[in-house]
Amino acid sequence: MLDVQVLVEEEHFLIVYKPPRMHSAPLTGSIEKNTILNWSILKFPEIAALPGRKAGEGGLLHRLDYETHGLILIARTPAGLEALLEQQKKGSFFKEYSALTKASEKLLPGFPEREKFKSRESMKIQSAFRAYGPGRKAVRPVPADLSAAGLADQYLTEILEARNFETGLTNFRIRLFRGFRHQIRCHLAWLGMPIINDKLYGGEFFGSAYLDAAFSSETFLCLRACSLSFIDPASAKDRFFSIPPLSIGS
Repeated sequence: MLDVQVLVEEEHFLIVYKPPRMHSAPLTGSIEKNTILNWSILKFPEIAALPGRKAGEGGLLHRLDYETHGLILIARTPAGLEALLEQQKKGSFFKEYSALTKASEKLLPGFPEREKFKSRESMKIQSAFRAYGPGRKAVRPVPADLSAAGLADQYLTEILEARNFETGLTNFRIRLFRGFRHQIRCHLAWLGMPIINDKLYGGEFFGSAYLDAAFSSETFLCLRACSLSFIDPASAKDRFFSIPPLSIGS
């Protein structure tokens, strides 16, 4: 699944699959700009009229990094946008990710010292973030006790499960309620478990023979947004949507 697809189309929202190496926003209305929002408004023009969380975001409820692929939720109506944004504030809208990683003993520059991951099945990582490096392209974690901004700016990455493989890879299942740019990539690198093929955060290169079949033709960041859970604005019922997590090839 490496092309943009509308996976769910309902009255108040869409769920769209974003492939790797495609931006989520901004909304420019130009088909020459390679973004999920521009692609979506060609099929659903009503998205463009919504005020959005920020200028140029239309009905977009959250972003995925340029290199990350998976599910994105987009509101289609003012009522849908309002209801889903309120859920984000209350913490009743969450996202799960699948990440393939390989342990590294190297602590990247700018990272505070912390305990390495020790095959625990679940744990929580929390920090604020600061921009880092040339062009401020990366971020670095700022622990709570060092953050002048205080707890209001802390972001939580919840590891729900970690599966180890004989190849030396570990597959993480991760949940976010509120996200920051590169949050999962940075937090896993901080644990000493950078994501495979993530050059920015020290991830090791792995050939496609080891990885998910979707990566057979090119090398992509091994991070997939694989499920969304929220309350349907129309029915007020819990909704859950998912695609398969990343897997290890034979």
